[in-house]
Amino acid sequence: MMVFAISKPMLFLTIIIQFIATVLLSFLLLGCINTSSNYSSVYLFQYKYNSSSTLYKNLSPSLSTNITATTSASNSTLLSDVHVSIGYLAACIDIATQKTCTYYSQIQNIPQFSISFDGVNFNLLNIATSFNEICHPHLLMATIILTLVCLIILCYMILPLPFRPYMEKFGALLSFINLLLWGLGAMLQLQSVKTSDKMVQQSSFDLISGVSGSRAEIMTWISFAFNFIVFASLLLMNWQRFRTNRDLINEDANIVSQTYLNEKV
Repeated sequence: MMVFAISKPMLFLTIIIQFIATVLLSFLLLGCINTSSNYSSVYLFQYKYNSSSTLYKNLSPSLSTNITATTSASNSTLLSDVHVSIGYLAACIDIATQKTCTYYSQIQNIPQFSISFDGVNFNLLNIATSFNEICHPHLLMATIILTLVCLIILCYMILPLPFRPYMEKFGALLSFINLLLWGLGAMLQLQSVKTSDKMVQQSSFDLISGVSGSRAEIMTWISFAFNFIVFASLLLMNWQRFRTNRDLINEDANIVSQTYLNEKV
């Protein structure tokens, strides 16, 4: 009971932190699935035409879409208004004032925008498909599942239920695995974005430039930091319980020893 009283405020705070981490990871997974700014602004990688390139004026755009009034626009204006944002599950293409988002399995159903240079065509949405083949959502999905399980364990621990010491140990082990898993996932995500940026620039002769999504990157590392805090909190709870049990054992040993000495005297 003493350990429970000491760690209860910390446990409440840990539950809140773990819940926030779960929400952040979920939004990161659902980035670009919808045109709402809550989702479309959460992207891993965004690319557009590089207007500073010396070859930019030689581009010939080709747009296959039902968007009106785009064919009458000048090439430079049309190209400068095209952005493609990429998430874990979906991608968004922004042409002028119209934005369309879709899952990768349905990416052929949205406007297909390509450029032609010296007889070579560059389809912007093919780049999104290639990125999806490099950066898989499996690690993120596994992390979300483990984070939810850790959250359930923390909620169990706040209640006066049996087997709390075992749940503390299991929660610490699970949070450690979760921390390692998402640490690996975050590093792979960062490396995938950097690799895609270089590949896009080199394969397009520097006609297409990319930038990493700052919001997604912030959410990635904040959720990692929160998972680390959860692991540290559970580790501290186990250490507190270990110290309490050790003190109780030492106290019992001292009592037994003192009783034995008194009996001999």
